[in-house]
Amino acid sequence: MKHACTAVAVLVFAATAGAQDAPPDPPADAIDVALTLQGLARRDVGWQARGTWEGYPCDIPYKLRHFDDLLAEPFATAPWVRAMGTTVREQLDPAKLAEKGVRGSGSLLRAVHALGINRRYGAMRAYSANLTAAPQPLDRAILDIYRAAGRPSKYVTFGTESPYPLVEQPLAEAAAKLPKEMSEALGQLVANLTEARRWADLAWRNVPLEKRAAVARRLDLGAEEVDAIDYEPAVDDVARTWDEASLWYAAMKTVESLDAARVALTPLAAQHAEALREFRLDHTTPWGRILVTGTGDDTVDAGDAGAFLIVDLGGDDRWSGRVASSDPERTIGAMLDLGGNDMYRGTDRTQGSGVCGVGVLIDAGGVDPYLAVGSLSQGAGQFGLGALIDMGGDDAYATRWSGQGCGFFGVGLLFDLAGDDAYEVFSDGQGFGGSAGVGVLADRSGNDRYLAVVDPAQTQRPSYHRLGDQVPIVSVSNAQGCSMGRRGDGADGHSWAGGLGAILDAEGNDTYTAANWAQGTGYWFGTGVQWDGAGNDTYDAYWWCSASGAHFCIGAQVDEAGDDRRVCRATNGIAFGHDFTLAVLADLGGNDRYECPNDVIARSINRSVALLLDVSGDDAYRSGEKGRPGSATFDAKMLDRRAASVYWTEPTSVGLFVDGGGTDDYGPAGGDGTSWGDPVGSENVRARNFGIGLDTGLRIDVDRVQGGKR
Repeated sequence: MKHACTAVAVLVFAATAGAQDAPPDPPADAIDVALTLQGLARRDVGWQARGTWEGYPCDIPYKLRHFDDLLAEPFATAPWVRAMGTTVREQLDPAKLAEKGVRGSGSLLRAVHALGINRRYGAMRAYSANLTAAPQPLDRAILDIYRAAGRPSKYVTFGTESPYPLVEQPLAEAAAKLPKEMSEALGQLVANLTEARRWADLAWRNVPLEKRAAVARRLDLGAEEVDAIDYEPAVDDVARTWDEASLWYAAMKTVESLDAARVALTPLAAQHAEALREFRLDHTTPWGRILVTGTGDDTVDAGDAGAFLIVDLGGDDRWSGRVASSDPERTIGAMLDLGGNDMYRGTDRTQGSGVCGVGVLIDAGGVDPYLAVGSLSQGAGQFGLGALIDMGGDDAYATRWSGQGCGFFGVGLLFDLAGDDAYEVFSDGQGFGGSAGVGVLADRSGNDRYLAVVDPAQTQRPSYHRLGDQVPIVSVSNAQGCSMGRRGDGADGHSWAGGLGAILDAEGNDTYTAANWAQGTGYWFGTGVQWDGAGNDTYDAYWWCSASGAHFCIGAQVDEAGDDRRVCRATNGIAFGHDFTLAVLADLGGNDRYECPNDVIARSINRSVALLLDVSGDDAYRSGEKGRPGSATFDAKMLDRRAASVYWTEPTSVGLFVDGGGTDDYGPAGGDGTSWGDPVGSENVRARNFGIGLDTGLRIDVDRVQGGKR
């Protein structure tokens, strides 16, 4: 519903536009026709919370900027999601990775900014990371770290240089074994990361170290989401005092520094491959270890201390420990691997983990398995940015909790550019936005398999949702495009809005398997998004899946093309909204099958907006209860204007189903080429709570914005 002042403004604008001979509205499409069946228009769909809605949780901090606007204009959701897909297609195209923008920024930087940083913090743009370091000898660049840290690199006492520890001479001897161009490219990388570290440290100038340490110790914020089980006050303290602009600037510099070094070093490593097979420089600076390994097969344990920078020039390597990770005392952790079939193994906070800092891993190619048996790994950001970027090969990723594109008050990114890949997570991953966080998994091409483990005996996260003996007890997935906030209204009152969780796959025949809360789903002011650009895909889950959500949130799924199958094995899935949820499912082509035997497809309950828009194809629908999609469940409180609060009585809510073409199968219920809805004069219609279904040959325009609440 609009505020009164909003309604007046809209009327004035309409009158003015008419007087100036504004262009006519776009021609009516199937959505317009379906809404007209109940006397509605696009502008009637959506809501804006009022301050007079007592009981509606208005005072929830940390909402991302898109959230309220999409609730007010639900039909803007599909274009917003598709824009993310365009970024994946264009900026993560391997053919673009050697190009440079006119102002210095590369394709990879633009993708990190557009899909990660800009989703959380909109005051920066990706013109350039403004790298200023010149090529310089590697040893000289490392010595500059000592000066930046206020530490000596030569120790003199009693007028005599101490025989130990020696810094400058061993560094010079090691760097001298490198070809001059390679040493200078590595030195330039170190110098650029030194500047990135300056900005990362600046971000924490107002935050005591003990506060940072407190939030860094919390490896279980994923479990903290939903029902608010263990409040950590340092989270609020840090969120209100850190300088995130400086942190994101440091992140942009780190990504661009590594990518520029990749471009410069790749041909040099190939040219000098044989001579550098045994090369190794391993030096611990005041800011952490710097390790450069040669083109041979290396085995390296970074330990719990991690490293400031690791560069591998090639070979089939074995990496363990905390690589490409940051922590409160070492705010930059960067790694560049130029090629080879590598194996990464670790426990927690590794393989692209930004905890109170920046952790970025770029692997330029090869068949690489990644394993992390703890939390906050493989592209995870907690008050920081963590990114794992793999540029090619058939890769396998496995972690347990909070990884593979996961963010809490930060940004977590996993980008895979090519290959047939396999992803496995226990929970809180594969595109998970925790409180105030952005988590994105983007896969550019290949036939990929995504699994959020279903068995709670493995994950130790059993769901409390039950459906008698019809389906087994399953795990809480929180995965594959899911976002959740901390719901404190039933506990200590400290609520945190969810963020943005997105899984984006541009090409290939993909399978998505999960248990509960997955595949474009939200909870408590969070937004979960799933986008698939092409291929014959399978979406399989139990509860809360395929564009769904509960309690003031957004869940969206957009599939551009292909013959797809969606299965909701339990209930509350496939365009399902509960309690002021916006659920949008748009399938833009192909012969698709939808199966939800225990619930109605495209169902709104408790003042939600649930939309299922299937543009074309010969589709099959198996929808529970009434048998046909499109339903809005009535509740008597929607008509009770004398209740303690009126917020149940004022919005317009819909469960809208529109199929725009093809010969469709609805089972015994029928419905091809027909329409259905609530009877005129029914209590549901009086409550402005509409269930609508339309199967038609008319086009569906998913790109047109709503326009009614601007």
